[in-house]
Amino acid sequence: MILLSISIVIALLVIIGLPIAAGFWLKDRLGVSWRTITFGVLGYFIVQVLVSLIFSGLTSVIPTWDEAAAGETFRLSQILTNVFLGVIIGVLVRWGGMKFLKLENLEDAYGLGVGYSGAESIMLVGLPLLMTFITMLSNINIDPQTSALEPEMIAQIEELWALEFFIPLATALERITAFVMHISVTLLIFQVFKRNQPAWLGAAVGLEMLINGLVVGLSEAGLHYGWVILIGVLMMFGNLVIIYRLKGFEIDITKSVRTKEDSGDTL
Repeated sequence: MILLSISIVIALLVIIGLPIAAGFWLKDRLGVSWRTITFGVLGYFIVQVLVSLIFSGLTSVIPTWDEAAAGETFRLSQILTNVFLGVIIGVLVRWGGMKFLKLENLEDAYGLGVGYSGAESIMLVGLPLLMTFITMLSNINIDPQTSALEPEMIAQIEELWALEFFIPLATALERITAFVMHISVTLLIFQVFKRNQPAWLGAAVGLEMLINGLVVGLSEAGLHYGWVILIGVLMMFGNLVIIYRLKGFEIDITKSVRTKEDSGDTL
């Protein structure tokens, strides 16, 4: 229990803390405005709403949708459809955000990407993991004979405490990989404005579709966590190479400091 608890705490610090720390670093070191970062966060929620509305529309238009959803083949196709819609809409929303905000520099593109990827990390994994961990701690010494909880709930809590300690760490690594991926995708979208070539949108869609599709495939295949960790590291390295090739590391980390000095604000 102790190792698992430590692992979960580390995972929470990475999944929730990393995006928040990245946001403050962008603000303090690169001079990125909170408006830009917040628009990235808003973009994530817009994508989720639009995808949900599309699926709700399919449910109402196709009478047999709910019945078909019970089948394994349909469930997989539904997951893939959700990935496809999320990627397409996500890229278009970020492209629209850049156009609306008139982003002209690399630093602001980072801000939009960190806001979007941070919101996904916290809302999709961070908060659910935090609530689950609180429930686990609240029932750490649960007694099935005297507990007022339903037997199904008790069984779920016991299964959670029986998890291998490295599983939360693997989840944190997957989130780091996704975080870096969203940064590289956002920088690909930024090339549309930097190079005035709309074809870069296709590259952004292709990259995110490839990685998300691979993640879904590995999850459905039930691949061992050791392989998942290795593949996650390779994907993260690949995205870092893409960022490097896009000259994404050519940023001025003293920009915010010099701006404060020029304005006479030394705090």
